[in-house]
Amino acid sequence: MPFDPLAVENIGVTLAVELLEQPLSPLPPESNFLGAGVYAIYYVGDHPAYAPLVTLDTNGQCRYPVYIGKAVRENAKQGFTLSPTKKASLFGRLKNHAKSIQAAVDAGVDTHIRLSDFRCRYLVLNDAYITLAESVLITTFRPAWNGMGLGSNGVGTPRMAGKASLWDSLHPGRSGRPIGDSARYTEAASKIKESIDMLGIPHSDPRTAKMLEKIMRFV
Repeated sequence: MPFDPLAVENIGVTLAVELLEQPLSPLPPESNFLGAGVYAIYYVGDHPAYAPLVTLDTNGQCRYPVYIGKAVRENAKQGFTLSPTKKASLFGRLKNHAKSIQAAVDAGVDTHIRLSDFRCRYLVLNDAYITLAESVLITTFRPAWNGMGLGSNGVGTPRMAGKASLWDSLHPGRSGRPIGDSARYTEAASKIKESIDMLGIPHSDPRTAKMLEKIMRFV
């Protein structure tokens, strides 16, 4: 079968590689910037829950993200436009994640977490490619924090009556978020371990496995 450079998986690999070739920045990046796009967050500290992940990232290479996310332009749901956003959507998203982590640090419950132990990569993209890039990166890398509630925006009094997210159960301290009990903490820690263990297990889907193989050649 001839190679199709416009096949979804090939475009996805190109986008993923471009992100992963971006230089590492602190979280949040030191300078504000405009644009929407995708990003990866990495952990390099000594938290026991992430020790196996740090071991995989030998010499601080940051090959395996702990979280993959996206930031879309304002009014993105109203349709596609060729005009780039004039807002710092991507920077703002990274800054919000940094605030979440710092809130957990300030709470003092989890004494192993420090904002200085996180790094990020980010890539400003045209709207048409943002969701594809995020999907490919999440599917191939299966980051530990994705699906744990780090990126949820709901806060405030009504939220307090809800079930604690796995992320807030493991790293409590965010304002307006319920705190999980010991069972929820154990569930969160198990989710982290399972996600990291999955990095050593080949994907069952051959197309996904091939995509990750291509991506890792450049990481």
